[in-house]
Amino acid sequence: MTNQRFGYPFELRLKELASSRPTTPSATFALEVKGDKIELVKFKVPIELPKYRLENGRTASLQEQWLAENPSQDSSYFKSDPELDVVQETQHELLLKLMKDAGLYAFFKEKTNKQVEPIILDENGFVVNGNRRLSCWRSLYYNEPADYPHFSHIDVVVLPHCDDKEIDKIEANFQIKKDIRAGYSWEARAIMMQRKQKQHGFTDSDLADMYDMTKAEVEQARSMLEMADTYLKSRGRQHQWSDVQADEEAFKQLYKAARKNMSVGEQILLKHTAFTLIDQPGKAGDRLYSAIPKIQEHLAKIKAKLTDAFPVASTTPDPLTQELFGGDVPGSSPDISFALAAEIVKPENSDKVRGLVVEVIETENELQKERNNAGYLLKQLTDANTKLQAAISDGMREDSTTAGAEEQIKSIETALETIRDWLASRNA
Repeated sequence: MTNQRFGYPFELRLKELASSRPTTPSATFALEVKGDKIELVKFKVPIELPKYRLENGRTASLQEQWLAENPSQDSSYFKSDPELDVVQETQHELLLKLMKDAGLYAFFKEKTNKQVEPIILDENGFVVNGNRRLSCWRSLYYNEPADYPHFSHIDVVVLPHCDDKEIDKIEANFQIKKDIRAGYSWEARAIMMQRKQKQHGFTDSDLADMYDMTKAEVEQARSMLEMADTYLKSRGRQHQWSDVQADEEAFKQLYKAARKNMSVGEQILLKHTAFTLIDQPGKAGDRLYSAIPKIQEHLAKIKAKLTDAFPVASTTPDPLTQELFGGDVPGSSPDISFALAAEIVKPENSDKVRGLVVEVIETENELQKERNNAGYLLKQLTDANTKLQAAISDGMREDSTTAGAEEQIKSIETALETIRDWLASRNA
């Protein structure tokens, strides 16, 4: 036998699988493979035998984050050799985080809760489905073998020969379609689809079919991931995906807002203004998911407010600047939005930007409430009259500036005439 805890060596693994499989099956497990429903023989193997599948979709974002947190490791750490014990143990630790979040540990810690469905292995003994459960059982059994003897051997089935593309489809059909939204964090789901698209050349239609989504949902997932990546890079936290797990709705609203008709510069300004609220959602003044659409709605006023606070000159960004902020390379027309975005992204300006954005949103919210009030017209006329009376009583002084006063009076008279005409038509 072997002392390996996270998978037998290759030759021993194949030998053990072959010898453990009964010649006369006593139990089978139905599964769709290559479009056909087949019965796979179910049998027991030592819990130490299987290897984790490193391409597991659920751990996609965790692997990227682990690499970011361990810069001394090569970027191919999870790809070069899945047989390495150290890599398998790292994958085990990542899976433990997932299974505890999913409540599996608490469930199986109850000794009456035992295995029901088999672990699905490929022909080489790598886990196609059941990675989280296996990590949970190993943790319980390795730490307290006397309390969990029922996990010393586990039920498995072995797939016939399948290429990686078919394995991905089996994973999607058997596992992901049922619980992709509940069992996968949004960024892990998006990274998984991104990897599969690059690896196998899947189209958006292919991914939509595999994961029971629409093409629009696939596009949205990809765009949200790109925006989250831009956000993390701008904060110096590239691939720290756990930092955005709770922000799915925020990036969804930002994706929808950024699709509205606006220039590339304004899209960038919108994103980086929204990023300041994502930094500290509790200070958004509103719920974050409802505040972000209002940034787009009031972008012109927010832009004016930011311009007053951060005087900048119009510039045309170079490609490197554009790559930092995300989006397509703009035309040659200068836009102050790019220069403002460059100011907003500075850490020392975040609090000020956030305060100004919240101020505009709250002011516009109050104005909207007044507009919705049936007495809005009278209130605005009363307020205007009060200010005109103040202008007469306090403004008509020898030292008062009169430049432009005549133009303002003409504008007020025109506005009053419009209101009189409207009142006449209402009362006719």
